[in-house]
Amino acid sequence: MEQELINAVGSVGFPIVACIYMAWMHNEQEKRHEEKEEQHSKERVAMTEALTKMNVVLSDIKDMLGKGNSGNA
Repeated sequence: MEQELINAVGSVGFPIVACIYMAWMHNEQEKRHEEKEEQHSKERVAMTEALTKMNVVLSDIKDMLGKGNSGNA
């Protein structure tokens, strides 16, 4: 790998090799970013579903407590 890098720098020059490397690194970072964004999207969907279910349960509990209080009053 090291010798290949030295040969590339010697044949096309450092700026070209550096630009190619930076473009490759940018592409790799974009891939990782997209993977993380997809994971976060799935987490947001799961969190939204959990909160929706929790709201339904809390509403049911509120209704039950409300009915219990109105029957005793």
